[in-house]
Amino acid sequence: MITINIFSDRLFQKEIVLGTMLSEVYTPNVVRVLKQGEMQFVIVDCEHGYFDYSQIAQIVSVGNGFGLPVIIRVPGVDKEFISKVLDMGANGILVPMVNHAEEAKAIVEYAKYPPLGKRGVSVTRAHSNYNPGNLKDYLEQTNRNTLVLVQIETQLAVRNSKEIAAVEGINGLIIGPNDLSMDLDTPGEIQTPSMDKAIETVVQAAEQSNKLSGTISTNMKFLQKCKEKGMTFFSCNSEVGMILKSSKQTVQQFYIDSLKIE
Repeated sequence: MITINIFSDRLFQKEIVLGTMLSEVYTPNVVRVLKQGEMQFVIVDCEHGYFDYSQIAQIVSVGNGFGLPVIIRVPGVDKEFISKVLDMGANGILVPMVNHAEEAKAIVEYAKYPPLGKRGVSVTRAHSNYNPGNLKDYLEQTNRNTLVLVQIETQLAVRNSKEIAAVEGINGLIIGPNDLSMDLDTPGEIQTPSMDKAIETVVQAAEQSNKLSGTISTNMKFLQKCKEKGMTFFSCNSEVGMILKSSKQTVQQFYIDSLKIE
């Protein structure tokens, strides 16, 4: 788990990290492919994706084995789901549509061991590699290294971002630009003054509590803008998006080369 701990350290030191989303492909070796592609983490989308528990466990296991951190985007503030994926060995969770500090507190309660939270203690499992050692030390270390990220996706969440970021145990605020653009009445438009203002508000809220901030997007210009505004955590595209993009480029290149030959 040395590589994973280094990843956590980089995040907490506000170093820039870049990963991607796993939206549908559940073969565990896709993690190895993404690792070779130099992605620094992968988010398994269990909000919109249809991964089952056994598929998540396999993906997490391969990620741990090859040193690629796996973060699970859970469906919501759900104790059972959060407990299960963390006990599988997931390196963190990303919770969508968090609008209030009270929700953030509940997430920490489910994801962190006492004294930060109330996560149930069952340690002869994958998350400890079936060998936790000294229990007190292990629980403290796990609390430090388990990432708890929340998505800011509404105007209400933006307004409450300072209070959400201040919750102890929350590690970062991640803007979901698509849903936020819907709530801003500019669906699909993420390069707008209202979005810029929301980004600045969230970045400032995170910085005031010494938390990280980031976003998820396929738009490289948007990601670069967010980086310029102080964000450090970026999820770009997905395995499906990258397959589609590469497929189109291959087809186009084939026909271009064919015309040159003719």
